[in-house]
Amino acid sequence: MTTQVGDAAVAACRSHHEDTDEPDEFLAALLASTRAIAGSERVADALRRIAEGAVAVVPGVHDVGVAVRLAGELSCAAHTSETAAAVDRAQIGMAEGPCLDAIAGADTVVLPDAATETRWPRFVPEAVRHGVRASLSVRLTGARPAGVVNLHVTQHALDDRAARSEAQRSARMFVAYASLALAETDRVENLHRALLRRDLIGQAKGILMHRDGLTADEAFDRLRIASQTTNTKLYDVAAWLVAHCS
Repeated sequence: MTTQVGDAAVAACRSHHEDTDEPDEFLAALLASTRAIAGSERVADALRRIAEGAVAVVPGVHDVGVAVRLAGELSCAAHTSETAAAVDRAQIGMAEGPCLDAIAGADTVVLPDAATETRWPRFVPEAVRHGVRASLSVRLTGARPAGVVNLHVTQHALDDRAARSEAQRSARMFVAYASLALAETDRVENLHRALLRRDLIGQAKGILMHRDGLTADEAFDRLRIASQTTNTKLYDVAAWLVAHCS
């Protein structure tokens, strides 16, 4: 997966960034970040590496936060600084801001200049208080958990059209490949979790087979019935049995 995503990133960057002054540096940063994300063993690690990678890849960005939606609730899952965390928490708490618009389906939302922005009257003053002058919020696409990468600029506004266009293009490309890598990390983590659960259920079956002289099918049926009658997940029934009877 890491090689496939990295090769795709290189090909895409070469086709989209032929007009930049230093395309090789951008490609190298994007490739290194994508490989790091794809190499994560846990989703939490991948989200942290997405935040770190965005700072390294997207020009002009100084602080990055990643907000994700779990069980219907949006929360700050990773950040590169307390500034990023505070700004993202403010958006979520106020239920307004570019992050909220992006997670709702806008894909990419740009706050080009906090000094003149009027779309989010409660959030913008809070962002300014934390030193944010501009930001881009880009939705993670096709990844689980659903989320948004919030890229904050503290040293200048994005009122220059060329600079804003370059930042948007770089951010979108980075997030596109970060999304692929995150989806792969989620798939692998779920696979590992499923294997661990299967192993634990196997241990529980073994206990019942040895203790009560049951066949494998009979032991599984007993676990299943216990799960249904107690309204408890099969895995939790197996975990209790292994913890108390092994």
